[in-house]
Amino acid sequence: MSRSLNPMNGGDFIHDDERKLDGGSVLSRLSLANKTAIITGAGGGIGYSVAVAYAEMGCNIAIWYHTNREAPKRAEELSEKYKVKCKAYQVDVRLWEAVEKATDQAVADLNGRLDIFVANSGVPWTQGPMIDAPLEQYKDVIQTDLDGVYYCAKAAAKHWRRQKLEGTDVVGKPLDNFNRGSFIATASVSGVLANVPQFQACYNAAKAGVIHPLISYIRRSVSHTSSIL
Repeated sequence: MSRSLNPMNGGDFIHDDERKLDGGSVLSRLSLANKTAIITGAGGGIGYSVAVAYAEMGCNIAIWYHTNREAPKRAEELSEKYKVKCKAYQVDVRLWEAVEKATDQAVADLNGRLDIFVANSGVPWTQGPMIDAPLEQYKDVIQTDLDGVYYCAKAAAKHWRRQKLEGTDVVGKPLDNFNRGSFIATASVSGVLANVPQFQACYNAAKAGVIHPLISYIRRSVSHTSSIL
């Protein structure tokens, strides 16, 4: 039986395989040292928890927030505690120009490269039946939860394509330890089923857009320079 690192051999799975990977510990393989991540909606909640985890692994982090005024303070705390670069940026992800500008600025500020983009910003539907709700509420949910994710992917792909083709950071220095970028979008089970008794058709549609057509489009567009989670 083959003892390659692939646990499959001719279609048969190798049971009780306790071989260790070459190249050091598992922890070292998970290290994000000297890499850069942008996390939207990271002033609190899921986004902030992701920021803490990445900082623990040595990653430089751009914390994007919209209204959470605690974000700048939390960025400073992460930077001091984990000895990484961590800055907060107030960004309205509903606006393409704002997303593109903030992405470019964060990359320039944080090591001149982009490795991970976590599109986590989102707002809930709180207005009951959609047809009776204010139109502005509908626009806010769709533009934040769906359009914002697309804008983030578009802005990130620009940097990943350049990094892959040129092999340098934004100031022209050789780029070490970069194979492809990782784009992570926070979706919801509401994107695959209608939760009852919540009246949130708009929210469900936005999350389905993240899971299905949007992610499919991103995969076709940047499959050679990024991985989609």
